[in-house]
Formats: sequence, structure tokens, C-alpha cells
Amino acid sequence: MRRKVTCTAQTLTGEHAALLLAQLDLTALLVLGGREGLAEDLAGAAASQGYEPRIRGGGWADAAGADLVVLDAVQDDTAREIAERCSGAVVIVATATPVTDVQRLLDGTHLPRARIIGASVEGAGPITAAARAVEIADAVLRDRRRALSAAVLVLGEEGDEGVQLRDARIGAGGVQAIL
Repeated sequence: MRRKVTCTAQTLTGEHAALLLAQLDLTALLVLGGREGLAEDLAGAAASQGYEPRIRGGGWADAAGADLVVLDAVQDDTAREIAERCSGAVVIVATATPVTDVQRLLDGTHLPRARIIGASVEGAGPITAAARAVEIADAVLRDRRRALSAAVLVLGEEGDEGVQLRDARIGAGGVQAIL
């Protein structure tokens, strides 16, 4: 069964993440925002890249019930939209400021801390940032239980508190353990 995944594409990181998610060939992919025709372009690349073209564009209303959300930008209404439409999703943040944006989403959505994960993208170009976000998405979708560097909310582990870049075991449901 294909999982429903929503990916914002406001930046090159989001566009690259959408392509990499499509190439995983595990999901029905909804692309939010981005340049006009991006979803159609990604679907058109399916035959030559060997993945099923289960990609479409849309808005937050179409994202309802998503299992996974990959964000390349956090707008003022992003937390509200996720809380209202994707409250069961794991959220992966691949923005330029993942630590800040993870905290902002935790505060705005009230989702469990295990389900909001920031990709470690500091100093990375858009392709590397997208690849790191999709690596986390793959770990969640396939329950790989991989140890990955991510921005996660730490609550007393090793005496620390707050959102920090840490190694975490990531699998189905998001963060399974902070290492």
C-alpha cells in the first residue's frame, strides 16, 4: 500500500526532495507550491527514471490525511494546516533553520516530539539538504530504524533540553530514540 506523502516545494531543496521522494516509488506524492507544472514535470520523468507517476499538485486541503509531510519552508500558517489536516503525520523539516522551525512546529501543532524531525542541513546545498530529508523519510516509510543526525526535541536526555542536532534512531512513527 502506498503511503500519502506531501512535500512543499518553495525552494530548490523542496523541488529536489519531491523528485527523490518520487524515485523511492513508495508513495502517492502531493507537491504543494513550487513552480507551475512541477508535479506534471515529475510525473513526466517517471518513465525514464523507472518510478510510477503517482504525483500531483495541490493545496493544503489535498494534504488531508498525509502520513508524511516534508517541508522546505515554514510559513505563518504551516503549523495550523498540519495540525488541522495532517495530525497523524510525521513531519520532516528541511529548511535553512531546522532547529528553529522544529520548535516553531512543535509549539504550533502540539504533535508529539517524535513526529517532528529536522534534517541536518546547515551549510548544505539544496541537493544535499533534499537528500538528507529524504533519507529521514525513507527511514520512516520503511521503518529502517537508522541512526541519523537530526534536529529533535531533547527532554532531559544527558541533562540537555530543547531542540538540538543529535543522533537519533528513526523509523516508523518518527524518532524512536535519541542516542
